[in-house]
This record gives sequence, structure tokens and C-alpha cells, in this order.
Amino acid sequence: MQKAASRGFGLGNPWIAWSGGLALLSLIGTLAYLFLLNRPTSAVPVSVIRVSRGNIESTVNQSGTVELRGQVTLKSPTEGAVERVFVQPGSRTTVGQTLLTLRYPERQTALANQELQIQQQRILLERERQRVQEARERLAVEQQKRQDLLSLVREGAIEKQRLLDQESRIRDALAALRDSEAAVGKAMVELERLTLERQRIQQQVQDSIVSSPIDGVILDVRVRDNDGVQYRTDLLTLGDPRQEFIRMRLSTLDAARIKVSQSARVSMIGPDAKVFWGRVQALYPQALEPDPNERGNRPSQQVYVPATVRLDRPSGSLLPGSQVNVEVILEQRPNVITLSTEAIQREAKQPFVWVRDRDGRAQQQPVTIGLEGLLTVEITHGLQPNDEVILPPVEPPLKPGMLVTTGAR
Repeated sequence: MQKAASRGFGLGNPWIAWSGGLALLSLIGTLAYLFLLNRPTSAVPVSVIRVSRGNIESTVNQSGTVELRGQVTLKSPTEGAVERVFVQPGSRTTVGQTLLTLRYPERQTALANQELQIQQQRILLERERQRVQEARERLAVEQQKRQDLLSLVREGAIEKQRLLDQESRIRDALAALRDSEAAVGKAMVELERLTLERQRIQQQVQDSIVSSPIDGVILDVRVRDNDGVQYRTDLLTLGDPRQEFIRMRLSTLDAARIKVSQSARVSMIGPDAKVFWGRVQALYPQALEPDPNERGNRPSQQVYVPATVRLDRPSGSLLPGSQVNVEVILEQRPNVITLSTEAIQREAKQPFVWVRDRDGRAQQQPVTIGLEGLLTVEITHGLQPNDEVILPPVEPPLKPGMLVTTGAR
């Protein structure tokens, strides 16, 4: 019986060993899983920035072209040739100063001929007026004769026929006077016509002298001596440097946000450019179609709204015709909590930023955004000055609870 028991015990011993081995392996696997699960992962390197206080503004950025006050391109009033140019780019001008002259010899000849005709017509008019005077004197004489004859007829000293003959002579004298007066009127009308024609020719001759309409500076001269010009040919451009303007073409969206008198910063396009201040002076009340020639070269160009910014004072360095950058300030808020726009995450319903908790793990912090500028935004709720905010890397994407290592920026 003891042998049987010994045999039974010996037969079950391998199963016990196998069961123990499996339990041990299960325990080792569980411990390994727990170890892997709780093993510290490598921290993701990120940059952080500090929340601070500052000024923030909302702007409309646009390019523009520099112009001077009264800037105008003078054009040829008719076809002809340039006789002489008296100025060059950079020359200062005064009102009425002769800038260039055009050559119109046929108009000078026409003016001389017109002066001769006027002189001849004045002589003719004077002659006709003399005839009127003579006719009036003759009429007066004949009327006096009739008066004398009338007395003699009444006294019976002469025949009545002589009085009738005198009446006929008076009628002839009166007709001659009327003809002379009509001739004077006709001569006067002709003299007036000739005078008006002379004024027209004089204006044509005057057009040969191109003078400055303003006190200013010559910006461009496009013709030289002896150049032939057509009607409306561009001759030269000038403007008043005491005031500078920036002409802009706004999109309809930007134009709807801008108002007259808003402040504007103007600077040359490029790094470290000097800033000049001005204000929006004019905003066109409707959108315009682009020039057909421009549209041909730029088929994607849309309608635009012209706008003008006037500089508060002359820059002394901006070149007329050059392109500049314009920032129209729509709204400003001083001493508010600000944060770089690159830190704001907008994937969720409410904007949030990434922050690091006490355990060094990334967490989402909801924020409320106020005024948004080009590079910074106003934070009205969710952060305080000196809080550190994570700038998330592109790879790997941050997830809540992810261990991060930071370096201030």
C-alpha cells in the first residue's frame, strides 16, 4: 500500500512542476509588462516662451506708391516739336516758370497774318465811321434847307415843287446815313470775329510755352530738344515735395475695415527700414475695375478700392514712384497680456496652448483670445504674465501627458 502511494505521488510530481513553472512565467510576464508600462519614456524636447504684458494692435498691411502733392505729368497740347527743354530731374520750379518750349512756326505766321487783318479792319471801321459822320452832317444840312424853303413857301416866295425836291434830297441823305451805320455795324462784327480768332491763335502760340503750375520739383523729363511730339504726349512730371502721399489699391475686404483718419506706418520695403507716420486721408467710395492693359498682363487681378495716406511730415528720403509698405492701424490696446500667435492651437472648439505641469508633462490649457495682431494676440483669460507656454514641435505631435524637456526661448 505504501508502494502504491509512492507510485501515485511520483506520477503527479511532474504536473506540479509544470504548473509551478507556468505560474512563475506568468508572474514574470506581468512584472515585465508593468515595468514596460511604467518605464520612463524619453522626454520630447520643446521650446517655451513666457507670457508677458505689452501693446497689441490690429493692422491692415498693404503696399503703396509714393507721390508728391500736386504731382502731375504735363502733356503736349498739340503735335509739333520740342524747341528747348529748360529743366532736368531735380530742378526746383516756381509757378509760371517756363519749363520747355515747343516749335509751331506756322502758328506764329498765322498770328502775324491775323494781326494784319485786324489792323486793316480797324482802318476800314474808322473809314466807315467817318462816312457816318459825313452822312449825318449832310442830312443836317438838307434838313436845314428844307426848313428855310418851308418858310419861303409859306410866304409864297417860291414854288412848292422846290420844297418837294428838297424832301427827296433829305430822304436820300437819310438812306445814305443808314447805309453808313450798317456798314459800321458790319465792320465792327468782322473786327470782333478777327479778334476772337486772334485770341485762339494766341492761345495756340501760348501752348508752345509749357510752364510750371506749382512751386515744386521736376521728377522726370521724357523729351529732349528737337524731339517730335504728338497730341497728349507726356513731356515731364513734377510735384511739391512739401507734402507726400501714398497711393494704395485695397481689396474690398480690407477697404471695408479701414476708415479715414486712421493712423498708418509707412516704411520702405526691406529690413531695418525707417518708419514714417501718416493718416488715411481718402478712401474711394466704390471698387474699380483694373485697367484693361493691366488685366491683360495680370489676369488674376481683382477689383480694387483706391486709398490715400498722407504723411504727417515730409520724409526727405522716400522717392516718388517707389513702392513702400503701409500698415494701417485699425485698433490698439496697451498693457495687455500678449502671446505669440505661433503658440495658439486651434484644433479644438476652444483655442488652447500647451503648458508643462509639475511632473514635466504636456497639458492643454484653454485660453480666451481678445484682439488679434499680425504676430501676437491678446489673452483675456487662461494665462498670466510670466507663465511658460510650450511651442509644440512638428514631430512628434504632442499629446496630453507626454513627457517634455524644455528650454526657454
